[in-house]
Amino acid sequence: MSTLAKDTAGNLPLERPASLKDAAYRQIKGLLLSGQLERDRLYSAQYFADSLGVSRTPVREALLQLASEGFLVCKDVRGFKIKDFAAKEIRDVFETRQVIESYLVKRLVEEMSAVDLQGMERSLQSMKAAAGQEDAHGFLESDKEFHMLPVRRTGNLHLLAVMEAIRNQMSIFGLTALSHPGRYQEVIREHEAILTALRQRDKKKAVQAMSQHLATTEGRILERVEAAAK
Repeated sequence: MSTLAKDTAGNLPLERPASLKDAAYRQIKGLLLSGQLERDRLYSAQYFADSLGVSRTPVREALLQLASEGFLVCKDVRGFKIKDFAAKEIRDVFETRQVIESYLVKRLVEEMSAVDLQGMERSLQSMKAAAGQEDAHGFLESDKEFHMLPVRRTGNLHLLAVMEAIRNQMSIFGLTALSHPGRYQEVIREHEAILTALRQRDKKKAVQAMSQHLATTEGRILERVEAAAK
């Protein structure tokens, strides 16, 4: 039976399962993907150990795993910070997304059921609500659901794992795209075009709409990354 770890910092209660390292990994990764960690801040293992109420060793092991997976960068003994993705890495992510997601809408355009389309519509409505509140995290979560629904529709677990990994990376640098003026509404319009094409069972329009959406998102992110590098 699990017990609740002592919360010395007064927040982030953590259950004690068999592996404290695995629990720390899940908790820290959750904070990272939900945008609750500051991009330019250097975090020590002791910081998370105090917050989670566990010893430093399992926390450091969890941080090293996140670093090996490409989410964090280890700064010697000083601590860890969120990875800054290079322009080449961002282009690689979007090239992969173009291959997978353009193929998926083409393949599934005649197979998407009314229930599937309703699920994508709900995600779109959630995006609109989040945009109205300037809730970037909520917006990105709804955006992820919109894109992942067709992936789950295939029933291909390997493809699902690949896309989950890609979307985790998107959670890190996706906020960069939203910092572009008017990008919230731009994304909504692009998603509406994708959904309209799927409803019309129009393969060509669906592929074009998805490809344009991904290309625009990539461009918005690269604009910010390249501007910051100057």
